[in-house]
Amino acid sequence: MANNFENVCEIRKTDQLGRFLVAKRDIKAGELILAEDPVVVGPYWDADISCLGCLRPASRTCKKCLRAPLCRDCSRHDTVECDFYEQATNLSKNFLFDHFNIITPIRCLLLYRSDRTKYEELMAMESHCDSRRGTEIWLIHEQYVVEPMLCEEAFQQIDDLVVTAELVQRICGILDVNTFEIRGNMDSQGVQMNNLARGLYPRTSLMTHNCQTNTLIAVDGMSKLRLYASTAIQAGELLYYNYTRVLFSTFERQTHLRKGKYFICTCARCSDPTELGTHLSSLKCTGCGDGLCVFHPQTPKWECTSCGHQLPREYVNEVMCDAREDVSSCALDIRNLEKVIGKHTKTLNPHHSLVLEVKQSLAGELRSMCMSFDSQNVPRQALKRKLELCEEMLQILRVLDPGISRLTGIALYEYHAALVDLSRRNHDTGEIKTPELLERLQLAEGALKEAIGMLVFEHPTTPEGHLTKKAMCELKELREYIQKVQAMEEDERTDRQCRGKRNNNTGKNKK
Repeated sequence: MANNFENVCEIRKTDQLGRFLVAKRDIKAGELILAEDPVVVGPYWDADISCLGCLRPASRTCKKCLRAPLCRDCSRHDTVECDFYEQATNLSKNFLFDHFNIITPIRCLLLYRSDRTKYEELMAMESHCDSRRGTEIWLIHEQYVVEPMLCEEAFQQIDDLVVTAELVQRICGILDVNTFEIRGNMDSQGVQMNNLARGLYPRTSLMTHNCQTNTLIAVDGMSKLRLYASTAIQAGELLYYNYTRVLFSTFERQTHLRKGKYFICTCARCSDPTELGTHLSSLKCTGCGDGLCVFHPQTPKWECTSCGHQLPREYVNEVMCDAREDVSSCALDIRNLEKVIGKHTKTLNPHHSLVLEVKQSLAGELRSMCMSFDSQNVPRQALKRKLELCEEMLQILRVLDPGISRLTGIALYEYHAALVDLSRRNHDTGEIKTPELLERLQLAEGALKEAIGMLVFEHPTTPEGHLTKKAMCELKELREYIQKVQAMEEDERTDRQCRGKRNNNTGKNKK
């Protein structure tokens, strides 16, 4: 693992935080902090059956061990894994197909045979077994991992390691708490080839959670993880990563962290009822009609920031349940999505996390719609709506995900695309003049440059990596178009000056 990790940060430990990472020196935004290979890679929990070689959809069985699912292009999988299954003569030929959830835990256990150092590194990671014991996820793992494994003689002992139910539950906990998503490679047409996988990265997993991260993680299709500083980090500061979603409300984030990571976040965003002024959790006030009601957990009560009116708890529950039901069941159709947005903007607020979720879906549908038309025939209303949604999303992301941000980069790219297309159409119809077209194109150029600056950290094998390459080509084309418009503006200015001189000369002759 060739990088300067030891020179950039150090591992510390306290009773409150456990082990965590601290910057040894000032780190610049965009600087590489760590490049790390996983100790284990495997399919996500409850994933579809996939090839153990590449995690593409499986279509056959390994010819050597006769048990592992493979795709038509993979002739082998991990040698230690293959030998283990081959030697498990009493194991049913369909066992892995019937119990696919055991794949990643077994790979963790097989490290005891193939790489004892990695196994010990893995077992040093946090599992939160005491907090998980007896919970719903504990019982699910008991049913779908522990019991199927320990009923088979092959899994009861690996070399001199006795495999117990407690050990398997501990490994399941380590996987649930510490893994990072690995997205598959893209083919030449930009189609994702692999299923989603998860990997264990011991050093990266030491980062402390904060809902406003100061790092960016990029994982390529070959499972290499790269950790960058997303903002400037001063010496002595902790390295943070957001283990939940940026656009979740505080309630959703806290629920996710409590159930999946076993702690309650007390960061600045979670401690602010307004969520740093974005109001992702706020409801419209039924008293004054203009204010927003925020939740005060200490009281607890929903109170308007403008008039002090308090919302009844029953009303809040009814509104939230209605919104969640509509959001989860809404058909991905532009008309239906707009209907849901209009309805719940009146009771929640335009920036509520549930409304934003529907707006993201709407933006995706508008993007698909725009791509299905020739650029000259895209409905103008679709372009205007897409531009509005991008502007709104950027306004929120700038606050909640400052610095280098994957989401912000994508939103900037979509914003630039809508702005260029709409400005060109408006110029063609005479709604805007050439100087205004030039101004808007230069604004789009700035947005596209910023998008590339954020997405350039993504590996070329990922969807964002492909988008970066596309954006770079479009930046070149946009700059060429801007030069043409500048020449057009110069010609128009010269033409106006000539007409003005002719008019002046005509007026003098008449005198």
